[in-house]
Amino acid sequence: MNKSILVLLYFLTFYSCSFAQINILFIESDDQSNQALGAYGNAQMKTPNIDKLATEGVSFLSAYNMGCWSPAVCIPSRTMLMYGQYLWSSQKINKKNAPKSFPEKLQEHGYYTYMTGKWHAMGKGAKTIFNETGSIQPGQLKTYNSKAGHITDITGNEAVNFIKSYKNSKPFFLYVAFNAPHVPRQTEQKYYDLYPTDHIELPPSVIDNTPLNKNVKYQYAPSPLRSKTMQTRVQQNNAMVTHMDARIGDIITALKAQGLYDKTIIVFTSDHGINFGENGVAGKVCLYEPSVTAPLIIKAPKIKAGSTISERVYLQDVTPTLFDLLDIKTSSQTDFKSLKPLIDNKGEARKSIYLAMFDDQRGIISEDHKLIIYPKTGVLELYDLSKDPWELNNLVSKKPYKSTITNLLKELKSWQNKTEDTTDLTTIYNKYI
Repeated sequence: MNKSILVLLYFLTFYSCSFAQINILFIESDDQSNQALGAYGNAQMKTPNIDKLATEGVSFLSAYNMGCWSPAVCIPSRTMLMYGQYLWSSQKINKKNAPKSFPEKLQEHGYYTYMTGKWHAMGKGAKTIFNETGSIQPGQLKTYNSKAGHITDITGNEAVNFIKSYKNSKPFFLYVAFNAPHVPRQTEQKYYDLYPTDHIELPPSVIDNTPLNKNVKYQYAPSPLRSKTMQTRVQQNNAMVTHMDARIGDIITALKAQGLYDKTIIVFTSDHGINFGENGVAGKVCLYEPSVTAPLIIKAPKIKAGSTISERVYLQDVTPTLFDLLDIKTSSQTDFKSLKPLIDNKGEARKSIYLAMFDDQRGIISEDHKLIIYPKTGVLELYDLSKDPWELNNLVSKKPYKSTITNLLKELKSWQNKTEDTTDLTTIYNKYI
């Protein structure tokens, strides 16, 4: 055989084998807003390990969860992540009709899959979807302090042990699903001590003695909202995140000790955020920014370190992005979009972002304007997120914005058709379009 052909075959074989050994570490927290992360601009937060991932990868600053059909918002979010279908299609998924999940698709392409932590998605169970599982936690813990130790430590330690003991020739997909910082917010005193309540700075949209927002059904505090109460909750939340960050540091250390760190794509994200009094909401079943956005960080070979992307995306876009980064072609359809074109500065974001909670909240964002609709009350709210990121100034009654509202409603109507959203907005459409 020609020598040059042999060299070419060797190169192709080496490249294929080395590329196939790219592992995936996928870390997902629960109820963590963008505010609960130092890398996203909160100087009060102590999250050195997650922040380090941000300096070595790309951070999406406006990543949205599309919405929910359940007061446990994590269920729709994680179901969309696992199966790649938009909100209302995901609602129809059950054990009998569930399509191939994200981990199962990776198995078809040579990955060994392992999970530890929280499982709270529709469709098939974790033990069916993954090759192997550690301790599987429920969506709502009664306590973090189990007989075997703190749940955050158990999840982190099982991930570390998997990495240390992994001998399989296949690349791995390691899904680490922390329950933190979801309630009950229990951790060690040393983490609480890092965040004295009287030093907690609340956003300007948290106003003391504010009545609960009557347009939002699911609230987790009595009316009116007290700033001191919110400070305590933020303290507990932040302490939980810092505890989790320490365990993430252990996982990263294990990767480095095994020589796998540079051969592993690392994703850090959360299923959605949460409001601690912003806009009169104590909870997560709302369309305000603290609840519908969450961190999304991807560290991978060839991704420019320390880059940020402000274009609006969906959290669940991460799934096709991983397949794209790995150059894996899959015949399975997904409703979400790969973010690789944005990462490579070769693509454009969606024209608009559609948001929905049950049949009583709808939202649409385009060109920095965000319209929130409460179908049952007919109330509309319009914000310019570029000038008013905390959604303090409702512009809906301002004459210059009539055409903006009309255009946003046209976008929303288009999304309703695309997602098979049957909520009746006829009265509102007739009024503005």
